[in-house]
Amino acid sequence: MELFPSKNFKAELRSDYSISMQNLKSNTDITDSLTSAPTNKAFRGQVNENGFKIISSEIGRGAVCVIVGEFEGKTGEIEIRIHKAFKVMFSILMLMPIIGFGIAIFTNGLEKSYGIIIPMLMGILFVRFVFMELGFRFISNTGINKLTDILTIRELKKTQ
Repeated sequence: MELFPSKNFKAELRSDYSISMQNLKSNTDITDSLTSAPTNKAFRGQVNENGFKIISSEIGRGAVCVIVGEFEGKTGEIEIRIHKAFKVMFSILMLMPIIGFGIAIFTNGLEKSYGIIIPMLMGILFVRFVFMELGFRFISNTGINKLTDILTIRELKKTQ
C-alpha cells in the first residue's frame, strides 16, 4: 500500500483529440502555478498539444488532486495524485503523534509512556485513512467527472 493514494485510468475519447483539447483549453484557466484562485472556469493549470496538468478550480479543496493526462489519438492515460503541497501537510499531520510520543518519553520516561502508543497509532491511521483517503476519493471523483464531461470521454477504465 502506498502512503499517498493515486488513481490511474485509460481513457478513450468520443471525438478527435484536437477538438477535446480545445474544449479543455476553453474550460481551463491557463496558469503555471497549480493553486486555487477564483475563476469561472472548471480547471486551472497547463494544457498543451501533448497533454495536460490541471487542478479543479473549486476554492479550498480543488487543489488537493492534480490531474495529469497524456493522449495519443483518441486514447490516453490519466493519473490523479495528491498535490505536493498537500503531501507535505499530510506528512506533518502524520508526524505530529510521533513527535508527541517522543516528547512524552522525554518528559515522563519510557515506562510511563506505553499508554500513548495506541492513541499515537490511531492518530496516524486516522489522518491516513480518513483525511487523506476519503478526501482524495471525493475530490478525485469530482474532478474526473468534470473532466469526463469536458473531454467527452467515451470509456474510462481504471488501471492498477
